[in-house]
Amino acid sequence: MLELLISYEQKGLKEGVKKGLQQEKRQIAKKMLVKGYDIQTIHELTELPIEEIEKLK
Repeated sequence: MLELLISYEQKGLKEGVKKGLQQEKRQIAKKMLVKGYDIQTIHELTELPIEEIEKLK
């Protein structure tokens, strides 16, 4: 039972970190858009999908 709880806790922690990193990438992409970077360059550097970057405009 304890192992199961630890497993869920670790899974939750990994998901939280993953979501935090994605949010940081979106913030960086927004700043890059403001600075005039093109979408393709932002995609290459942040690895965000082009569709997601376009939504940030």
